Amino acid sequence: MKRDHESTPEAWEKDPVWDLLRQSPSIEARPSFTDKVVRAARLEPTPTPWWKRFALPIAVGGLTTAATAAIAIMLLVEKPAVEDSIVEVAPAAAHLADLDEILRTEALRVAADYPADFSDAELVALIAY
Repeated sequence: MKRDHESTPEAWEKDPVWDLLRQSPSIEARPSFTDKVVRAARLEPTPTPWWKRFALPIAVGGLTTAATAAIAIMLLVEKPAVEDSIVEVAPAAAHLADLDEILRTEALRVAADYPADFSDAELVALIAY
């Protein structure tokens, strides 16, 4: 239904659509309609405001950030404890001959501690060398 912008309200009343609407039967609301609507309104859960929906993620994020900051501060401020430990210093070797002798001695010590790890030929070579 197209209407001219210049038409008057009296012309609107003469529109055939209004005649069809006048012929349609009217429907009355049932007596229990009000009770049902009020009951449905009471049973419907109350919607939470939009700003309360973000409260939990913000709180969890804030707690996580605070915990991370506390751990970082503790790690930065904490000074490592100095432990007194025994440090074995190998003898200083001035020449390659001294290094060679140290190597032979260590090889013989390992062979004496773990003879099953060496073959017979390797043990003879260590002893004869």
